[in-house]
Amino acid sequence: MSKPLPKELTSYDLLKTFAVVFMVVDHVGFYFFPDDNWWRVAGRLCVPVWFFLIGYANSRDLSPRLWAGAVILICSDILAGLYFFPLNILASMLIIRLSIDGLMQRALRSVSHFWAVITMLFLLAIPSGMVFEYGTLGFILAIFGYLLRRRDELKLKYKELLNHYFAFSAVAFIGLQSVLFGFETPQPMALTAGIMVVMGALYMFKPVTLPKLTEKMPRPFTWLLQLAGRRTMEIYVAHLLLFKILGVIYQPERFALLDWDLFYMGEDI
Repeated sequence: MSKPLPKELTSYDLLKTFAVVFMVVDHVGFYFFPDDNWWRVAGRLCVPVWFFLIGYANSRDLSPRLWAGAVILICSDILAGLYFFPLNILASMLIIRLSIDGLMQRALRSVSHFWAVITMLFLLAIPSGMVFEYGTLGFILAIFGYLLRRRDELKLKYKELLNHYFAFSAVAFIGLQSVLFGFETPQPMALTAGIMVVMGALYMFKPVTLPKLTEKMPRPFTWLLQLAGRRTMEIYVAHLLLFKILGVIYQPERFALLDWDLFYMGEDI
């Protein structure tokens, strides 16, 4: 059985609330403002958080809720006339949770072996992204969380590796996302500044409870932060279902009921 969640706010609540807000911003851009890439620039800020937390976690939760959420969104994409591949990010999370421990056992045999694995993941990022959202770029970000959570357990050579990997994962994410989304100046610069702040915050992240902040925070705000931080999967599924329904109703030229493709073929990622 899972441990009961603390009544106080936690650092997880704050981090996940940040990610939820920018996730919604990103999807507002996709569904309602497809010609304005600034929404997508802002939405990129949430992505490292989700994958970081997978690698950072000690558990590898494969709960029925997660499987159900992934299946529901696949079905909703078909109904809304979108695409089957790439599979949604919940499916990506399942793939990473199923394989990251075995991958890291092999990668950490030596520093040279580690960078060989990372190079392979980088080269596969774009083609694998056609199969599941973010492809192996998700693994690259999750590995940052994996290394950070276990840095006290790793040998000295891997502790030194962490700073190099911090820079690599940030640059890889910024570069690949800028290319895939076709961001134009000054959007890549804004993305770089935002991602470096997010990655820096992740580097310093620690799982702690925040009783003093909880006492000072009005109860409704505490409730909202805990809702966003502890029901992220449900919020993810619910708001996407709502946006798809609105898309089918108000934008039938983009979201034609049941007129779906096997692979994503449009310009709006």
